[in-house]
Amino acid sequence: MGAGTRRGAAADRADARRRPRGESGALLLHGEAGIGKTALLEHAAARAQGLRVLRVEGIESEMELGFSGLHQLVLPILQVLDRLPAPQARALRSVFGLVDVPVRDRLTVALATLSVLAEAAADTPLLCLIDDLQWLDQPSVDVLVFAARRLRAEGVAMLFAARGDSPGSTGRALPTLHVTGIDRTAAAALLPGLAPHVAERIIDQAQGNPLALRELSAALTPAQRSGQLGPLVLPEAPAALPSRLQEALTERVRRLPEATRRILTVAAADDTGDLTVVLAAAARCGGSVDDLTPAEQAGLLAVSGAGLRFGHPLVRFAAYRHGPLAERIAAHRALAETLDGAGHAHRRAWHLAAATTGPDERVAAELERVAEWAGSRQAMASASAAYERAAQLTADPALRARLLIGAAQRASEAGQDERCGALADQVPQPLQDPGMAADFARVRAVVELGFGSPARAARILAEGADATAAERPDKLPVLLTDALHAAFAAGNAALIAQIAARAPGLPVLAVPAHVFADAAATPRNDGDAAADGVPAAPLSAARGSRSPSW
Repeated sequence: MGAGTRRGAAADRADARRRPRGESGALLLHGEAGIGKTALLEHAAARAQGLRVLRVEGIESEMELGFSGLHQLVLPILQVLDRLPAPQARALRSVFGLVDVPVRDRLTVALATLSVLAEAAADTPLLCLIDDLQWLDQPSVDVLVFAARRLRAEGVAMLFAARGDSPGSTGRALPTLHVTGIDRTAAAALLPGLAPHVAERIIDQAQGNPLALRELSAALTPAQRSGQLGPLVLPEAPAALPSRLQEALTERVRRLPEATRRILTVAAADDTGDLTVVLAAAARCGGSVDDLTPAEQAGLLAVSGAGLRFGHPLVRFAAYRHGPLAERIAAHRALAETLDGAGHAHRRAWHLAAATTGPDERVAAELERVAEWAGSRQAMASASAAYERAAQLTADPALRARLLIGAAQRASEAGQDERCGALADQVPQPLQDPGMAADFARVRAVVELGFGSPARAARILAEGADATAAERPDKLPVLLTDALHAAFAAGNAALIAQIAARAPGLPVLAVPAHVFADAAATPRNDGDAAADGVPAAPLSAARGSRSPSW
């Protein structure tokens, strides 16, 4: 490109920025599976004249891959990274695996996401469609919601869709719309060719769910469609809708030829949507592109020159669950062998894990590397999942303990306090390594803080410091500092004094050691007394008029 052309392109972008682009906005659609959320997103895309449409589709098997959803969204506009401030561009390139540098904080990634959308919209206004938010990896959810809340007049519209009658914690940050079922008249219009009483039965069973109407109808045999409807097909006391809907989809998958079902299992296990990848993996299982035709003709699958999409996420689930365990294992193994490049190391590790039914130290090591990479990119939820799965795949008790502690730590950093506690409960005891014991003490303290027991958290940390001080003095400052903060939150002056007395030379403990030196001598008759029997003084009384200002 010549200099004149570059100047012209830059001028065009500057003109675009000066032109008014309209308001930005975001909306979260939520409702039960099949209620029409995806159809509403497709409706918006079909009417997005003058807008560039970017899509993200959450995939359950990809939830552990940090920033995989964000990568889906940004991939078509990746060239815009060159316009971002250097730290932001570097952060996005890092989380996408394009450069090998750590990310210091998640805020930079979130700001970079906001910037890349604004820069892309300077060329053409954007419509971002994020479907199945409940299956998107948590780091991607965090940065996309962050961006959505801060858009103003950039010309970016963001439509999210999530399963569930309640929008959950994400919904509290975004404007929401609860998508409900259609009425009986509209439902009847979706059921042409059925005998009247059969249509009425289907409408009753579907409870206004459009996908249920279509799938339950499609699962009927010709005889049933004409009126020969038996009670075993649609029972008088119906099960919950997701179960009935899944049974209908599974029946449609079951009718396909065996070779087609096998390649659908591979496609369902894949999370790239890349037709080349799916076909290469399917070939390792004895399949070919011709095997996709029956699924296409049945409307279960849409195939283009470069991509493959299931007609609905529940079709993917039905195709995967219908496959026997041996076929699912073979599909994951074939995908792992196909995704052998450096750029797919994380996907390969997770496919290997899915194909493993017993301890495998090599796969555990690969997943630990995935966890370390995710943690260095601030994708803590993804790092925790990788550490946990690695722990499940090792037969070494000491290594399993270390990996579970790592999983619990990352869960805590991701704000998953309940999961942190569940992981801590799985750590094999006793711990022989002092450094590992210190890390475990911090994990247990986080759990206690989550349950509202700061005094107990402080004592756990103090005891951890006592147990590890001789062999791991490097762990002492952080253990005692955390213990001090917990004791301060508990309002227990004697506990603060006891913790501060353990290392009065530490700067952070020097002031508390002096201020609360006499607190242990003040009796207090309550259930929060120090574990060693020394009574605790109320913090307010110990402070007096010399309240510390930290």
